[in-house]
Amino acid sequence: MRMKRSRVKEYFCRKAVPVKDREGGTSLEYQPSAAFTGEVWPAGGKIQAEQYGNRLKYIRNVKIQGNYETVPDEKGRLHYVFPETGLDVMEGDGLCLHVPGDAPPDYRVISIRPYTPLRLEAEALAASKSTGNGGARMG
Repeated sequence: MRMKRSRVKEYFCRKAVPVKDREGGTSLEYQPSAAFTGEVWPAGGKIQAEQYGNRLKYIRNVKIQGNYETVPDEKGRLHYVFPETGLDVMEGDGLCLHVPGDAPPDYRVISIRPYTPLRLEAEALAASKSTGNGGARMG
């Protein structure tokens, strides 16, 4: 399926790297961004509504333009590599959809559909943090 030319824009992907601190806790840091051209639209439809429920309003679909190769790493995780641009995408990486490429990512890749073109589902990072405590109020 073709991408609508008027909706194709430049976005940024930032590789997530788990880092351990001195106390043994882990956190995510993001590597410098890599640009890609693609199309973004809100999630919708019956299947995604059933799959994500109340989180649906925080989900975006992303199509990435170009040909890709699937490469497994030493842990068995799949990387989707675009040889022309050098872009490497996998689940858990950060996406800068509404912020500049040098800012912290505002979305996280939660699902990759290996279609042509490559299709991702991304969730807003602020949404995943705010729903982490089950809606309980603190204080």
